[in-house]
Amino acid sequence: MTTETVRAEDGATVRVRFHRRPEDPSAPVLVCMPAMGTRAVSYTPLAEALVEAGFQVVLGELRGQGTSSVQVRRGVRYGYHEMVAYDYPALFRAVAAGFPGAPRLLLGHSLGGQLGTLYLSQEPHMAAGAVLVGAPSCHYRGWPFPRNLGMLAGFRFAAAFAALYGYFPGRRLGVLGNDSAQVLRDMATQVRTGRYAVPSSPVDFEPWLAELDLPVLAVAIEGDAMAPPGGVRGLCDKLTSARVTYAELVLPEGALGGPHYGWIRDNAALVERVRTFVDRA
Repeated sequence: MTTETVRAEDGATVRVRFHRRPEDPSAPVLVCMPAMGTRAVSYTPLAEALVEAGFQVVLGELRGQGTSSVQVRRGVRYGYHEMVAYDYPALFRAVAAGFPGAPRLLLGHSLGGQLGTLYLSQEPHMAAGAVLVGAPSCHYRGWPFPRNLGMLAGFRFAAAFAALYGYFPGRRLGVLGNDSAQVLRDMATQVRTGRYAVPSSPVDFEPWLAELDLPVLAVAIEGDAMAPPGGVRGLCDKLTSARVTYAELVLPEGALGGPHYGWIRDNAALVERVRTFVDRA
């Protein structure tokens, strides 16, 4: 495993982990992007299992998390726009340069999968496919009643609180992790409207998502309240030109981290699904 610094167009940097297979440099590369408020290092057990299964892996980082040079604090503003327009392009260019001749696929978890899909809708030539794990459209209608009303009210409150506080102190509150107030505003807008037309971005991604022509594996985890089947299918339903394979996985009872995160360590079933998907794609 090696690390490299990736610099985005606006100057933000991140330290990215490259898990290579020197004996098979043409093996497919999975570009893993984390969930909201989750550091890339948390996905190390998954990366090791994927390398063991024959893949190469790059562990990317969301802006404001882990090794990102952008530190979440009052006055620091970034949203979906900065991550989709600057961070993902810089990362995928670095992966293309670091793994010449190897096919690249997004492996996005939750918000990392959502933002990765928005990016690929703009630059579909940068990947051969996408694996989306627990990556829902956050539209409140994808959650069962009455949890859907809690989603709607909760994110509206979180966005308003973050705007007043200067950022979202998720670690102190014990939910989602620290993040920019603009990220919460973008997410709250998508929760309410169901559309990927958010305040930070000049792009209405909806028509671009409909034209994305890639093979996609969309995985829901049984019992995942943060990404229920309705939410995962909600994102898939936007990808009307993609070749979507939908799967639901059941984790072993008592998986560490619960359904939304437990598959990172209890990953055997997911790795097998990914292997089959990539072989077919």
